[in-house]
Amino acid sequence: MKRFSKDGLLIIPVPEKKETESKNVIVIRECYCQNGHSLISNRIKFGEFEGLLVAVEKGSAKGLIALSPVYGEKYRVSIDIGVEEGELLTLKCPECGAKLQSYGPCSCGGELVVMFTKPVPDFNYCIGICNRVGCPHSEIKNEGQLMALTLYDSL
Repeated sequence: MKRFSKDGLLIIPVPEKKETESKNVIVIRECYCQNGHSLISNRIKFGEFEGLLVAVEKGSAKGLIALSPVYGEKYRVSIDIGVEEGELLTLKCPECGAKLQSYGPCSCGGELVVMFTKPVPDFNYCIGICNRVGCPHSEIKNEGQLMALTLYDSL
């Protein structure tokens, strides 16, 4: 299996899904920080989809985490930082360094951090993910309608 694409991008293998699972999936194709910078990156792919790239901090440690853009898939790749289950991370925009806004508390004790699906911040079009490593809680608001799905066990 190839590790890099012809463009030098790291290829992340995504396990095959069982045939009994639904063929309908939600793929995040646009995602922005509150300042309008895109969090979708062509630097990393999950299967055929470009991943979400977020800067993270844990104490004095800094790095990046790439997340699968397929909603409910909790695949992640940490770059230049080690993360362990249960840790709380500070999530930031990798371009401008702004701390991503809090949407509200998560039931695990962490906080839901918001990313917007339109370049102009609007809480009616957003994605909320927990800043606790391993928390399965995430949700999407589209036109004000909340869609909360948990298809896998951990972030």
